[in-house]
Amino acid sequence: MTAAATATPRARAALASLLALPLLALAPLVHARWHAADHLTTAVGVVALLGAAVPFLVRWARGHLQTLSYGVASTLWGAGVTVAGLWPHATLGPVRLTHLALTAAILGMLGLGVQHVLAARSGSDDPPLLHDALVLGSALAVAGWEVVNRGGLHGDTAWHATTLLLVVVASSHLGTATALGIEHTRLRRAAVATGVMTAATAVAAVAPGEHTTHVAITVALLAGFTAAIGAPTTAARHSGVSSARAARRVEIASLVPGPVLFCDIALMVVSPRLDPVLFGLYLWVLLAFTARHVVTARAVDRSTARLTFQALHDDLTGLGNRAALHHALTGPDRDHSLVLLKLVGLDDVNDVLGVATGDAVIRAAADQARRTADGWGATAHRTAGDEIAVLLPGGTDEALHLARALVDGVADVPATVPGAGRFPLSAVAGVAPSPAPRPGDEPGDPMTALLHADIALRDARLAGPGHTSTYSGAVAAAHARRSLLREQLTSAVRHGTVDVHYQPIVSFRTGRVEKFEALARWEAPLLGRINPAEFVAVAEESNLVVALGEHVLRSAVRRAADAGVFRAGVGLTVNVSVVQLQSPGFTDTVHDVLTRHRVPAHLLTLELTESVFLDADSPAERVVTELAGLGCAIAIDDFGTGYSAFGYLDRLPVHVLKIDRSLTSSLTHAGHGRSIVTCVVDLATRLGLSVVVEGVETEEQADACRAMNAPLGQGWLYSPAVPCTDLPEQLARTYPVPRLVAPGA
Repeated sequence: MTAAATATPRARAALASLLALPLLALAPLVHARWHAADHLTTAVGVVALLGAAVPFLVRWARGHLQTLSYGVASTLWGAGVTVAGLWPHATLGPVRLTHLALTAAILGMLGLGVQHVLAARSGSDDPPLLHDALVLGSALAVAGWEVVNRGGLHGDTAWHATTLLLVVVASSHLGTATALGIEHTRLRRAAVATGVMTAATAVAAVAPGEHTTHVAITVALLAGFTAAIGAPTTAARHSGVSSARAARRVEIASLVPGPVLFCDIALMVVSPRLDPVLFGLYLWVLLAFTARHVVTARAVDRSTARLTFQALHDDLTGLGNRAALHHALTGPDRDHSLVLLKLVGLDDVNDVLGVATGDAVIRAAADQARRTADGWGATAHRTAGDEIAVLLPGGTDEALHLARALVDGVADVPATVPGAGRFPLSAVAGVAPSPAPRPGDEPGDPMTALLHADIALRDARLAGPGHTSTYSGAVAAAHARRSLLREQLTSAVRHGTVDVHYQPIVSFRTGRVEKFEALARWEAPLLGRINPAEFVAVAEESNLVVALGEHVLRSAVRRAADAGVFRAGVGLTVNVSVVQLQSPGFTDTVHDVLTRHRVPAHLLTLELTESVFLDADSPAERVVTELAGLGCAIAIDDFGTGYSAFGYLDRLPVHVLKIDRSLTSSLTHAGHGRSIVTCVVDLATRLGLSVVVEGVETEEQADACRAMNAPLGQGWLYSPAVPCTDLPEQLARTYPVPRLVAPGA
């Protein structure tokens, strides 16, 4: 609907001119007919016409302009009343002109109501409000016709025909006004006013006596101005708030006609009369109710279908959800296999680019999985934020091939999402059988297949991105071991029973210990000594890595301080995970440890992996800068593998590069290992950084490191990690070095 409030000044001026022309033409007509006219009725009509034109040009006190639809309706009403006033006793053949004129006036109101009714529930699953209005209008028409006939108002056949037309039109508008008032609160004032206006106009048309006519017409005029002031600038439409109360409003709109019809039927029983028109109106009521319930049934079907779809599908991706998977796994008629796919790397996208981009990546991955699954005759379901389950008819061998196809397809997903291409995305997958129930078997949990696929998925995650795993007895046993480790590790972290050992970092030139690296060691009560790589992986899986890391940091610094490590000027290196850096308050924790044990900050080195520095301005990088601001040294572990993006060496406070043991082992073999290590040492020297060569196990490797001027080495050639009780011995020890490079030589 076009409102005058949105029109340009030129359009408003043109509209005002169009309204002014009939008003100017009306002036001489009123002057000529004034002697035979009903003065008050004519005056009311003229005032209504003027009131319909003025709101297009001026703003009402309520702060909004009259809408075009209300202006047109008011103009029709004013014109009809004016005609009725100018020719109060005229007829068109057997028909009274007053009835026709006032019926035309009410038609303007009816058109306005229908316009709002058609827009009121647009876009919703509710039945159109027009059907509620028809039901209400039909009931009111029966009541209105009964009032006219039982109230002693009679006339000839033409009078009855025009009165019936008037009653039907007026009742239809009263029905629309009532329905709108129930449906939309902000239309209630205007609906009540136009309803009163219509009722008063109908009374003026059929009630005898000039006094009754004058009062009714005056009331209608006042109600019309009230409707104009309370008119909204646009038609009210369906919204989320109205949808939440739709069921209650539908009940009210359907129940309002009940009492009216009950009174009509009771009156018919008490005082029956033969009136074919009344029976025709009852037929209208019956048809309206029938149409209303048919439309309601269709609306219920649409709502049921929509709600069923929502209940069984994921909102973000459109894939089947967990409930749909449960339904598919319940009592299948043949053997199936379930592939559980997990996206790896999505957290980086969410952290840097935001959740909206992460959702776009999930949608793209879901589309890729759906296309792949369709090609195999499988169905895809989203079971968790970054997990997609694909149900395939057949055995696990075929499902394993499907799993590899799904994993390979994920790698191309970031390229389809703007901005996400710089983040590598991979996946892992677990495969589990979902056999059909055998005759005589007890029904089991249909989601067991998903549980087994999740166990296989965890096994694949341990192998690394891009891997797949099939559920088996060995995989189940490994999962049971990890579950037991998780339980015992939680208790060990809580009670502080994870131990810390120290591996010396030795100067190639002097043979003296320059630093110690703190390494976590743990002996589980039931499983014995656990490899650090295994229990650290379990800690990362179970969100224990922050608590474990803080325990190792505090314990390592405390025991080193008690053993006199820092008094001897020897440093300590502690590994820090990316998760620790991203946890709130990590910088405060480090500061508290240094202060509590009075450790000079430069003697504490925090060892990080290169993945921390993958993205500039990440939260982890800001924490690293804060740690360097405390005075701590920052070391990069396993340098030479992984990303090795040298740009961060210039923008971030890095002090130490630790060359990975895989490069160290290649120093004495054919290949480019020696050249790579030489380049790293030379780069570090030029940048003013220190270098620690990890995994030094032979004198030949140590000699190679000395030849390339590497300052520090760490490995079993010197010592494995030792308990804190051996720290004084390590501090006093000097490891042998070749005489040619001995100090002072």
